[in-house]
Amino acid sequence: MEDKPNETPDKQEAETPTDEKMLDSTTTPDLSERRKALFEPLEPVNNINGRRPSAESLLPPPDFDSASYPKGWLIGKKRKLVNVDVVESMRRIAVQEMNRKDREIDGLNQQLEEDAQCLEHLQLQLLQERSKRSEVERENSMLQEQVSMLMNMLQDNEPMGEDGPDEP
Repeated sequence: MEDKPNETPDKQEAETPTDEKMLDSTTTPDLSERRKALFEPLEPVNNINGRRPSAESLLPPPDFDSASYPKGWLIGKKRKLVNVDVVESMRRIAVQEMNRKDREIDGLNQQLEEDAQCLEHLQLQLLQERSKRSEVERENSMLQEQVSMLMNMLQDNEPMGEDGPDEP
């Protein structure tokens, strides 16, 4: 009986090295180039310009071949499969929206041009009104000077007139 228990541990010990060999063979399988890229260090945090690289450049390459895509699907920006029809309809919507905004901008530019012409016309009118006002003010000041001169002449003539009749 003692021999049997001794034999069993020998069998277990004998099995252990083969298990280790199997573990070694499973831990180092042949990795594809894309899988190896996952374990390579990423590029430095700052690129040549001293700026941080975009998040997309830090992503590993997709783990599937383009030949294995379902028909009508492709890789999108975030490296996910997207439907070509959905992408095309989104592109069409974006183009329509851009065209609408362009028309809106054109309308605003046209309105801006009309407003600029109106402003120019109003500025010309203001300039004309200012010149008229300055002309009227000049005439008023000239008339005021004439009135004051005439008043002075009248006041100068009145004392002479009063003195003259008193003397004879």
